[in-house]
Amino acid sequence: MSHSDPSREPGLAHKVVAAVSPPWNGFVAAFLYYTLLTLITIGGVDLSFAFMVVSYALPVAAYGALLATRAARALAAMPIEIGETPHALAR
Repeated sequence: MSHSDPSREPGLAHKVVAAVSPPWNGFVAAFLYYTLLTLITIGGVDLSFAFMVVSYALPVAAYGALLATRAARALAAMPIEIGETPHALAR
């Protein structure tokens, strides 16, 4: 028989951090991507400003879209409980 210990359950802050933090593989991939972009820039390759803005913002936008999808799925999974209807209360 298992009893849940409320002091062992993660708090709200821990749950929020766990929900928005990227997985380790994603963090490493983003780090390598940004390192490559920095090396290209330092190397003297003349790329347009718009290309660099899009290149740096694309992973952030993709992760934002992933977080928005997670949030939408979490909201869709929440149970909706409607209280007593007015005609049931009249009885």
